[in-house]
Amino acid sequence: MAVWFAPTAREAMVTHCRTVYPQEGCGILLGEKVGGAWFVARSVPVPNTHPERQRDRFQIDPRDFLRVEREAAQDRLSVIGFFHSHPDVPPYPSPTDAAFAWVNYLTVIVAVYNGRQVRVRSHLFEGEGKGFTELPTFVLLQPPLSGILTELPQDSAVLDLTGEVEPFVTLAVRSALKNRAAGSTMAVRFDCEAALHTLPRFLTADGHTLCALGWDETGAWQLWLKVKK
Repeated sequence: MAVWFAPTAREAMVTHCRTVYPQEGCGILLGEKVGGAWFVARSVPVPNTHPERQRDRFQIDPRDFLRVEREAAQDRLSVIGFFHSHPDVPPYPSPTDAAFAWVNYLTVIVAVYNGRQVRVRSHLFEGEGKGFTELPTFVLLQPPLSGILTELPQDSAVLDLTGEVEPFVTLAVRSALKNRAAGSTMAVRFDCEAALHTLPRFLTADGHTLCALGWDETGAWQLWLKVKK
């Protein structure tokens, strides 16, 4: 099981949570569930209407929920979960989050540190007594290739460049690609924010296919690609 965000969906969610910091931000996730994967096509921020403790609590007005649900139906999307932020607190569900969570719906938490740095974690609430299961979270750079959900995370050779900065990340990837078979899958792991912009531009300009972008528990990013044929 995994959660796949459209880039615009992640950006809307993270931007909202940064904007309302140090209060908790919240919103509704729209998309679809296919097999064991949740595709988040849109994140819709809504006001936090908690009457007393917006610093560490959130509440969604039922009228906002119904409005977003109607708009989603018009675009043939479904409500698949909710997001909220944890200002300066790690992105893991609290007992309060469990009380709000819906069974078999996503609970995505955005930790916002000092109003800037973020960490995103996705969780599935499986009911009282079972609690939450954390799910791998990825950002799709394009519609998934055939088999991407089952092949890429498990079968890709990983080039670990955590701790490196640009331009050394891009230079290392360029060097590694010379030894990769055409059509093979490769993953690059890095934690340099600048590489989020420079690396995709280099790869597409050189004819490689970008597949997906994700992050892990350490805050490192991982990009999957198909080597050009």
